[in-house]
Amino acid sequence: MSLNAITCGACGGAIALQAGKRFPTCLFCGSEALSEKPMAEGVEAPEVFLAFETDLSAATGSFQKFTRSSIWYPSDLRDAKVELNQVLLPAWSWSARVEGHYAALVSASTRSGKRPVSGTDSGTYKGVMVPSSKAISRAELGKISPFDADKAKDIAAEGPGLPYEVGALTRTAARAQGCEAMAERHQAAVRSSLRASDLRMSAIFHDVEGRPLLLPIWVGAYRRKEKMYRVVINGQTGKLTGEAPLSFWRIAFAVSLVLGLLGALALATSGGVAAKKASGGSTKAPSAQEEPAEKEPTKKGSTQRERQKRTQTEGATKQRKAAKGEKSERGSP
Repeated sequence: MSLNAITCGACGGAIALQAGKRFPTCLFCGSEALSEKPMAEGVEAPEVFLAFETDLSAATGSFQKFTRSSIWYPSDLRDAKVELNQVLLPAWSWSARVEGHYAALVSASTRSGKRPVSGTDSGTYKGVMVPSSKAISRAELGKISPFDADKAKDIAAEGPGLPYEVGALTRTAARAQGCEAMAERHQAAVRSSLRASDLRMSAIFHDVEGRPLLLPIWVGAYRRKEKMYRVVINGQTGKLTGEAPLSFWRIAFAVSLVLGLLGALALATSGGVAAKKASGGSTKAPSAQEEPAEKEPTKKGSTQRERQKRTQTEGATKQRKAAKGEKSERGSP
């Protein structure tokens, strides 16, 4: 059985189909820019696949729920018509024991509020998926994960009978991405356990195992105002991730409402401060700096009396001396 790769010039997705079969549009983005190219060499063919457990009705229900999941989506999005297609996505499933050596800052009763810690922590991870796809990113696959790899079926024994995307990663490239994904998970787990505000980690991987497989996904594209948007749904669980337009008017109304509330709050606060100042000015008590000014006349009066007393004393002394002198002159021969 000969296979051809039908490649999309818009998103890069490549679907393996039996000779003679064609799709009018790309299953991943809805583009009509399709061309036939040779299948890539050097990429391991998947040996197992996961079967679909959700039907078209369940997948459509997931999309309808998605259109109502945010207040920022326009109301007419609920009337959008999406065409969903079943596709088996090429991916790699990786497992390993991750040994992490870390240094971090955690909360502490110190002047800075933090203290450094370091150590080693290990964790085992199984079934970490890495897409071998040009059309779907690792972030998108992570948002619709997990997949139950224990339900894998042998392709040779039970052919999936569905179109599947051609893989694009060699084992070496897939291993590097798989280890990176497992290291990210382990670092997040250690950060959460330590409640660290800053953490750096180097990872060592033990017993690394990986295999290529096909994952069941629903892919759909819908149009709104001449623009295409895509959704991807987990074919086992119905979990969805996708793109959606935002309502300009709803966002503008929310911004204006927040600004109006802030303005009213500022006006009320400034009015209360002004009223408080006005009422405080009419009943203002004398300050400590004003008290010495009221006592100053008493101090000046006291000083004047002391001067008068000294003047009287000096006058009386002079009079006694003068009288004493006259007496002496009378008694002399």
